Amino acid sequence: MTTELAAEALRTVGPGDAIPNDFVVPYYLDDLKRRISVARVAGRLYAFDDLCTCADRSCPLSGGLLTGTTLMCQCHGSRFDITTGAVINGPATKALHVYEVQDVDGGIQIRA
Repeated sequence: MTTELAAEALRTVGPGDAIPNDFVVPYYLDDLKRRISVARVAGRLYAFDDLCTCADRSCPLSGGLLTGTTLMCQCHGSRFDITTGAVINGPATKALHVYEVQDVDGGIQIRA
């Protein structure tokens, strides 16, 4: 299990009301060339790498099936715990990176 909280400053990626409960929304951070998804479950926000860690690493998890805090990749069926990034079921074997995320003054902020 890998949890990675970067030391960089928080950055606003979108409005807080853009993510309803039980949805995943992807954001692309141009300067880092990184896709990060944010999910809201039971009012709490979770942020994690958007691309599955399976062999080809090209499947966006934002298009997967979110059930509680478990997210299933639409391409190969890998399942991840979005609270920790841990792999629940493969074929993926590598955990997702997770990021600090918060709703500040109506804006989604990620530390990445």
